[in-house]
Amino acid sequence: MTKEPPRSSWPKRLLKGAGYFLALTLIAFAGIFIWLRGSLPTIDGKIEAADLSKPVDIIRDENAVPHIFAATADDAYFALGFVHAQDRLWQMEMMRRAGAGRLSEILGKQVLPIDKFTRALGFYRTAKARAERLPPDLKRQMVAYAAGVNHYIKNHDGPLSPEFVLLGHTPEPWRAADSLVWSRMMAFRLAQNWWKELFRLRLKRKFSTDRINDFWPSGDDGPITLPSTDLATDLMRAIPEMFQPRNASNAWVLSGKHTKSGKPILANDPHLGFDAPGLWYLARIKTSEFEVTGATVPGVPITVIGHNGTVAWGLTTSGGDSQDLFVETLDPTKPGHYLTPDGSRAFETRKEEIKIKDGDPEVITVRSSRNGLIISDISTPAKKLKLIGRVLALKSAGMRDDDRTHEALYRINRALNWQNFRKATKHFHSPQQNIFYADRHGDIGMIAPARLPVRNGWDGRWPADGRDKSHVWKSFVPFDGLPQSHNPSSGFIGNANNRLVPDSYPHMIAKDWDAPFRAIRLEQLAKVPSGHSKAASARWQMDTFSTAAAKLLPLMLSGLSPNLARTPAGKALKSWGFHMRRNQAAPLIYSAWARHLMTYLMAPYGLTELAPMPSFLIKVLTTKDGWCDAPQSKDKKESCAEALDESFKATLGKLTERHGDNVSEWRWGTRHIAVFKHRIFDHIPIVRRFANLKVATDGGDHTLNRGQTQFGSGSANPFQHRHGAGFRAIYDLADLDASKFIIATGQSGNIFSKFYGNLLEKWRDGAYIPLSGDRNDLKQRAIGTLRLAPVGGFEKGK
Repeated sequence: MTKEPPRSSWPKRLLKGAGYFLALTLIAFAGIFIWLRGSLPTIDGKIEAADLSKPVDIIRDENAVPHIFAATADDAYFALGFVHAQDRLWQMEMMRRAGAGRLSEILGKQVLPIDKFTRALGFYRTAKARAERLPPDLKRQMVAYAAGVNHYIKNHDGPLSPEFVLLGHTPEPWRAADSLVWSRMMAFRLAQNWWKELFRLRLKRKFSTDRINDFWPSGDDGPITLPSTDLATDLMRAIPEMFQPRNASNAWVLSGKHTKSGKPILANDPHLGFDAPGLWYLARIKTSEFEVTGATVPGVPITVIGHNGTVAWGLTTSGGDSQDLFVETLDPTKPGHYLTPDGSRAFETRKEEIKIKDGDPEVITVRSSRNGLIISDISTPAKKLKLIGRVLALKSAGMRDDDRTHEALYRINRALNWQNFRKATKHFHSPQQNIFYADRHGDIGMIAPARLPVRNGWDGRWPADGRDKSHVWKSFVPFDGLPQSHNPSSGFIGNANNRLVPDSYPHMIAKDWDAPFRAIRLEQLAKVPSGHSKAASARWQMDTFSTAAAKLLPLMLSGLSPNLARTPAGKALKSWGFHMRRNQAAPLIYSAWARHLMTYLMAPYGLTELAPMPSFLIKVLTTKDGWCDAPQSKDKKESCAEALDESFKATLGKLTERHGDNVSEWRWGTRHIAVFKHRIFDHIPIVRRFANLKVATDGGDHTLNRGQTQFGSGSANPFQHRHGAGFRAIYDLADLDASKFIIATGQSGNIFSKFYGNLLEKWRDGAYIPLSGDRNDLKQRAIGTLRLAPVGGFEKGK
């Protein structure tokens, strides 16, 4: 009988070899993992530093927030620089390189557009110029902070954070200008007028001025006529996303007559785009000279929002118009010249060399006119823009090298009364912010400081003609003429980026304001006459009621065909209470319908990516129904009822395709997900699962609990929550130690740290953490206590 031949031995050897290889691979990965965990900071023990005058204790509480106890301010800011570098050095490195236009040096050619943009705008040039003229006390603080950062860079144990290891990069020493460049970038990003001027130019190709005014409720002021071109569209698309204006905030302050404690309560939640790690870093500093607690920005030696034991302050963006675009006409007879009221003038030029990793350097020529930087040069080649003898110049108050905004924040940190605070804000030059104030004495107030131009001959809504001698900035609005309030009789001041002043105001602050819906809701909540508490302010910050939906949806439903209104989706909308809650279907249906309606109305004009604008849609469904009539259909007039039906059908089709037939199982939270992307690790498939942070959230585009979605309809998930309150704080001036804080992600920027995203669900659910306690109390709940001391200090028993 023939037996089956024995199995060859080579598969066994192959399997055995594969097993060895797999084992060795796992051991190697385990070794790398353990080595990279060595990048986590030292939080316990003793470290000597030559730049200190006396010992400093850094006690990290249960959430890894550092409480810095120091004898002097200089020692405290050395320690702040040290802990910023411990936890967020990569974030700091990206911030200063983005501001200096030097990302390509370590990330390669794919980030070259960002470098071209920032190098041309000259953020770092401005920061360097300001660093050379700092007042002595602020310069000392800057030097101390930089010394703390550099001590960590030079003396850290183990590897730096994984991003440095991945790119094989070692950071340069920290300088004062590296800290100052952040405020210059934020000044540009938080000022929006130039972007709105571009948007108006874009709309001008499609609509008359009267129709454009339906998007913005203000009159025509004679726009400059440009050639028929897609200049605005191309230019807007070419601006790097990180510098496209996206901002919002809430803040309010109530006097003691409205509160349980009899002292003011101030609440603030600034809204910005989401990243991992988040922008904000909580810290508390206590010295014999002063104390300050609140939100810092890694790389910046200042508490941007917080309290100092006597005064609390917060910020919202005002929308003040501090920028203008100018149309410059090229001189056809003189290359390199443009026309002015006084004749032909040569452009000022400078060369910028941008180094590129694994590539040759690229040299760009930056041109400026008397009105500012030629912004149409730096985004897209002029020949592609088809400017036909014209270029666009950007004039911005925030691009001046004598800007003293950082100094203003430094002095706000130390203000102990309204007079000191008001004096400090005189140096807050850009961007314009509404700075809210409350103190333990019972005073409340708000100031909106900035350099706002006084224009001659136009109001800044459209690009001005550079050849017109009347189109100039004559001066700046005087400080006493800026919006401000101190102890109003109402006992309440609130702002959600809404209109600051009436049209009758003696100075032009802005012509465009943010949508009023959050402010309307805040005003409704603030009608409670007394008994306000921190808990009440916390409820306000997490409020999900959409005034926009409450005004718009009934109009949409009233025009919908009865058969569509009787569908499960229609019934869900009819019974909805207008709260944007993640466990409900109606917020998803409403948001999708509003987007499809906007797309339906704009599709004939090729503007399908515009996000829904509730104020505009309300006009369309009440007084401006001509928008529902498609321009290409000459034989019949479409009605808004048709637009509503067709857009609702499209909504049902898309949602059913994505979420199934059972409307009762649809949920806002399945699409409204806050995503915090890591800018490096998001591009690495496996690592992104750990580096990117995600959580389903409540809120929407127009709720106090801001859940801003994608800004157009072209995204795979236009409902992604990508912009909101990355930081919230509430201060009761009766007991500032009981103030409440939260940030959206965690203190650490290291993906190996348990504090990288530990606050995410607390933030989503409206929880807060304290930042208080004496040394003994803190040590009982601390995860670590690190003592920094002068060289030889430990041997001397200091």
